[in-house]
Amino acid sequence: MDYDYAQTMEGMDCSALSQQITIFNIALTLIAALMRFISIVMNWCLAYEYWSTSSYAYCNWTIASILVPMILTSLIYSNVLLATNSGKKPVKYADHIGKIVLSYLFRDNCTLNWALKYLDAKKRKDKQAEIECYHRHLKEECNVGFVRLFDSFLESAPQKILQLAILLRYIKVLSFMRALTFLVYFTSIAWCLLAYNRSNRLVQLDKYNISTKGLIVQFWFLLCLTAARTTLIAFITSKMPCETFASCLVHIFLCGTLVYIVDKPKLAKSYFLNYLLCLTFGVVYLFIFTPVKDAPTKYKYIVYFTFCMLQNIVICVLYIPIYIAIGINMLYVLGIVLMIYYYMYCHPGIISAVY
Repeated sequence: MDYDYAQTMEGMDCSALSQQITIFNIALTLIAALMRFISIVMNWCLAYEYWSTSSYAYCNWTIASILVPMILTSLIYSNVLLATNSGKKPVKYADHIGKIVLSYLFRDNCTLNWALKYLDAKKRKDKQAEIECYHRHLKEECNVGFVRLFDSFLESAPQKILQLAILLRYIKVLSFMRALTFLVYFTSIAWCLLAYNRSNRLVQLDKYNISTKGLIVQFWFLLCLTAARTTLIAFITSKMPCETFASCLVHIFLCGTLVYIVDKPKLAKSYFLNYLLCLTFGVVYLFIFTPVKDAPTKYKYIVYFTFCMLQNIVICVLYIPIYIAIGINMLYVLGIVLMIYYYMYCHPGIISAVY
């Protein structure tokens, strides 16, 4: 997301209202906002549970995976708000901080606010207000999708890796409830990435929307790729936690630095903060590749998936039992095959295999 992102939607007219906001959409947004708050409470309850059972290392890891993402996502959302408001009116810092806090606790509250205002304008048949509210709703949905991407990979992923590592190392038996939590996690990660990609296209009026078939295929390849990488990292963590943590840090700094040098994204005004936010993309790239800005991605995909596939094979050969290693690599290859199919046959406006 470039720093001039806020200008993408300027000039919208009535013909651009291709995705109507319905009561059903608003209900889903409300549920998402409430679930965000519930998930925060559950994370702190989990940290307390670890502390009460004297599992202090797990407690510290869980608290770190709450506080670090909270700081980073707040910085990201703050910069998004400043970029959106750039040159329009003076920033009221009390309101600015209030929006950041509300966004962290409920995440979709501003999206819900503009959706309700849109319905009110539609009821009053005020076309100008309707377009403005729809415009702001889409922008906020895209902003929230961008921040939720980091919620998933900075907050949820470390905790699920810890829980899966504990399961693999000590418990050995997958109960129905644990299986359900992992299923919800994997599907929510894929859905988060899908929503992020979709909202990015919706706010760019020069691009076609993704078809239903494309969304389904994209969901499945995102699910396969993220599930395979999460399982791989969790399994090796259960055997060598310190070495895995160090290796992940190297991967994060390598990918974050490459993003900073190659893509040169304008995520913040400060060079240091810009680099710090690029490192957050390094965390995402532990699991999946997602473009930082709108640009050709064919060769980036080739380099990234070649690198990750080599990682998978080496780790599986050295440390993981053959039956689990085969499952992880088959799932990863299936994800790559589905992704190639998506870009060849389902990507909007693409007829041949041109990414």
